[in-house]
Order: sequence, then structure tokens, then C-alpha cells
Amino acid sequence: MTRLNFILFFALMFSALGLVNAQHKARKLYIELEQLNQAAQQYGQEYGQLQIEQSTLAMHSRIEQIAAQQLQMQVPDAKRIQVVTIAAVLQQLEPQSKVKSGATE
Repeated sequence: MTRLNFILFFALMFSALGLVNAQHKARKLYIELEQLNQAAQQYGQEYGQLQIEQSTLAMHSRIEQIAAQQLQMQVPDAKRIQVVTIAAVLQQLEPQSKVKSGATE
């Protein structure tokens, strides 16, 4: 009987120690999870602020002002502006591609 009691006592002690160890690990992991959630929230706020900053820095009026003041750039006259469309570029490239494909055949 005493032998069974010792075995049960040691089993109870090991179970209790295992339970304490598991609870300690769970608490540590929960604390780490909360810290990571706080860091993620801070990163999200910082990302939002950076997006706002990027949009203000990339405003057309700001870029135009810097180009005029720092780089001494000017908008060209309407006569000197030439609009290039994709269709026009493709039409110019078609004769060249036909010449190349005819040479390879």
C-alpha cells in the first residue's frame, strides 16, 4: 500500500509541476503576443503617417514649384508639346517588325 502511495504521490507532484510550467509558458506567450500586437498597431499608425507624408510630398503643385525654383524648369509652349500615344508608337514599330520577320524567314 505504501508503495502505491509513493507512486501516486510522485505522479501527483510531477503533474503539479507540469501544470505550473505550462501555465508559466502560457503567460509568457500571452505577454509576448500582447507586445507584438502593440508593435503591429504602432507600425500601422506609422505606415499611415508615411502614406500621408508621401502623398503631400508627391503633390503636383509641390513638384511643379520645386522644378521651377530649384531646377529653373519652365513649362514649354503649347506649340512645342507633342503628345505620344500608344497607337502611334505601334504603327511606327509595325514596319520595322515586318522587315525583321521577313529577313529571318
